[in-house]
Amino acid sequence: MPASIKRTSLTDQATEAIIQLIQERNLRDGDQMPGTGELAEMLNVSVPVVREAVAGLSAIGLLKRHQGRESTVSTPDSTHMSRLFALRIVGTAVDDEQLQQFREIVEVGNARLAARNRTPEHIAALHEALDSLTSVRDAEHLHEADVAFHAAVSQAANNDLCELTLESLEPLLRRLRRRVWNGWVNAGGGVEAIIDAHRVILTAIEAGDENAAATAMVVHLEQARLGLEESIRDGDRQVAGNAGFPADTPDQATSAATA
Repeated sequence: MPASIKRTSLTDQATEAIIQLIQERNLRDGDQMPGTGELAEMLNVSVPVVREAVAGLSAIGLLKRHQGRESTVSTPDSTHMSRLFALRIVGTAVDDEQLQQFREIVEVGNARLAARNRTPEHIAALHEALDSLTSVRDAEHLHEADVAFHAAVSQAANNDLCELTLESLEPLLRRLRRRVWNGWVNAGGGVEAIIDAHRVILTAIEAGDENAAATAMVVHLEQARLGLEESIRDGDRQVAGNAGFPADTPDQATSAATA
């Protein structure tokens, strides 16, 4: 059976042709593109069609437009991908369960790669992230510290695609983290077990033990899954910002008051 013919607009064709031009000329971030008129002549389309194609490529971060001079090539970052992910998820069946599944697939692999590829600089960054995690006293700072730790694992994995994808999904994963934390605390969990799980991950990565690092990440993400499942069962019952954290001792309270 012959393949169906897909009709595309001139703008779509021009967009694909410009992308192909960037690839063929091996243009890099900051390299200047041909002028609008030159592109129109090369592609045998009108100038307005080229302008529309350039505007579309600029919107996704592949080109950068400048006042008074030609566009330059740009490298799309996590911000552009994050917008695309958010738009893709809106109105679809992608839910927090699928986001959790994504974490379980990617972050376990990241931990394994981190144990293989870590450098002294990566280990130092992980220790710093863990120190921040151990000092938090409320949920919002916990989420920030958790993001920083997992980002450090991703950087140690030394895989740009994994790192970019996790960065791009971070706004959605932050929402998931809040939901997971509420469920974790409502199920009787606290921050100490979360910190301990991160410490085990770091120890395995620092030792270069790929299997132990992957296993430690699995155990940690099982905590997240328990929290998500409890939150779903419990109707997303919210908890106080400092719930799940140990109460300050009198000495700690005095130090905080005089700091």
